[in-house]
Amino acid sequence: MSHYNKELKFAIEIVRKASIITEWFKKKNFGSFSYKKPDQSPVTLADFASQIYLNSQIREYFQDDQIIAEEENVEFIDLKAENLIKQCFKELNINKLEILKENIRYHGKTSERQWTIDPIDGTIGYQQGLSYAIGVGFMINSNPKICAIAVPNYNVDLLAIFSAEENQGAQVSYSNNVFKPIKVNHNEDLRNIRLCHSLHYDQPWVLKFAQDIGIRNFIQIDSMAKFCMVADGTADLYIKPLDLEHSFTWDFMPGDLLVKEAGGNVTDLNGEHLKFKEKKCTWTKPGIIASNRKLQKKILELIKRKPPN
Repeated sequence: MSHYNKELKFAIEIVRKASIITEWFKKKNFGSFSYKKPDQSPVTLADFASQIYLNSQIREYFQDDQIIAEEENVEFIDLKAENLIKQCFKELNINKLEILKENIRYHGKTSERQWTIDPIDGTIGYQQGLSYAIGVGFMINSNPKICAIAVPNYNVDLLAIFSAEENQGAQVSYSNNVFKPIKVNHNEDLRNIRLCHSLHYDQPWVLKFAQDIGIRNFIQIDSMAKFCMVADGTADLYIKPLDLEHSFTWDFMPGDLLVKEAGGNVTDLNGEHLKFKEKKCTWTKPGIIASNRKLQKKILELIKRKPPN
């Protein structure tokens, strides 16, 4: 029995609309308007516009809930940027969003009901016209309950929306409103494994370890779309290097829940599940893996014999 059907439907609709916003900026050639955050990671006007919309919707329909969102650097939104965002909202018939900076930094009340927002996951990929995603999650006391992930160019440039609810399974809609259940595949033959890994934030040990254990088929893309590829069986394995300074709930909670509800598993290299606490996601270095349960067990055993370095 679904306990969070209302929240799930809501999350699906807002990530769908947010993807229309981000694609608007891309088609208007405004997607390249970017800035450097204090940690030197890029952020674009599309990131801000997407988060303004997502925050405002949660603020309107779930007034008592807390929001844990990625972007906070309102100083980048000057008059020109503000006018472009307003132009986007006007053309897409998005109203009631006049106070742009306030909506970016809106967190709501401290609550056991917590929404996580990643307005664009894979900003470099977005800027280059490659893969990116928009992720929304919902937690109770930092325990994942539902997720929705929009990937605008997932399958032959068609929009895919993935969603999951705790103990209710995972599903996907490819380019339409019809959702179908998805499951991880059952491949555990290392000679035929398809490994997806990061395009811009990888570390040498990932490919070295994979090649050492006989993996030869690689898919290199940005964003939490890699979790989606494992969840629907497009890929067999995802290996992600650890970065303690940039391990945030909004980056990992949606994909973690999606893979688990699709019958897979997500752990660190010691076999421990990811832990979420407010905005932080923690695990043991040097990284995490996502796969079906049998392959996960096999990979963990191989890691013990050949620790990555």
